[in-house]
Amino acid sequence: MKTFITILILCSPMIALAGENCSTQSNEEQVTEQMEIKTDVPKFLEGASICVKLADGKESCVPAEKYKVVARKQQFIVTKTSQKDVTTCSAEKERNRISLLGGSGPKKGLDVTRSATQVTVESQSGVVGGLQYQRLITDKVFIGGQIQSNDSALVNIGLDF
Repeated sequence: MKTFITILILCSPMIALAGENCSTQSNEEQVTEQMEIKTDVPKFLEGASICVKLADGKESCVPAEKYKVVARKQQFIVTKTSQKDVTTCSAEKERNRISLLGGSGPKKGLDVTRSATQVTVESQSGVVGGLQYQRLITDKVFIGGQIQSNDSALVNIGLDF
């Protein structure tokens, strides 16, 4: 059972999550454009004239092939606004790590038995657990420390790649 627990602890992955930074930029651009409404001259207006009587009583006439009479509500589109949203995301590495350790190894201390002709030294082994902390000090180099249940304390330096 101890071996199963040890293997289970060693095989369970630790998940390192990266913090995601996203920013959205909105760009608005105004484009000036004029829309032309083209229509063909109807056959019955070919060669005809369009005459307008002005407020002072004078008449102004123009050829029907060049001008047309339209309702006042007709409009031309003169400006358009185009909006473009750009979202940029980048993942930053987390600067800290904490790990749980587990395995099989020597337990606390040594047992020494002495007799007149013989000295016997024994050590006990079994399940050992621990806790580890690491801190990135550059983009790739980290330092850390760990303590274990068998009264061991370790310092480590590593390289991310």
